[in-house]
Amino acid sequence: MHERMTDKTTQPSDMDMINAIGQPLADAWTALRRFLTETYAIVPIFNSGGKRYGWNLQHRIGGRPLCEMYPEHGSFTALVVLGKAELDQALERIETFGPTVRQALVETPRYHDGCWMYIRVSDSLTCQQDVHDIEQLILIKKKPPRKEALSS
Repeated sequence: MHERMTDKTTQPSDMDMINAIGQPLADAWTALRRFLTETYAIVPIFNSGGKRYGWNLQHRIGGRPLCEMYPEHGSFTALVVLGKAELDQALERIETFGPTVRQALVETPRYHDGCWMYIRVSDSLTCQQDVHDIEQLILIKKKPPRKEALSS
């Protein structure tokens, strides 16, 4: 198990999470957070997943999960839940993804309604590709609102 922030008594700050993740992966964490908040105009919810999962940021739209992000010491994990149709779309494009997301698409257990992909970003050489690929999965999952809808 990767070392996560599991102390339920103390909610970590943004800086606590960034410091735990460390550079350059903290920049990838920040880029993914920025993509989620700017693209979908959502504010993440801090959640303690207990001893097993630790603190995480839940990004939800209309009460439905879009992406959860788990800070870890020296890495982070993004959870993207894809329904069956979304998973099929991602698999049709599998060659466009880097090795981390490709492996997750192939190895994640399937359920009747899709899969829960835990994608660990841990390699400083592939972190930018990994974040880009996670963004693409999120875009498959949920089209962003039109810009004029955001400004009204």
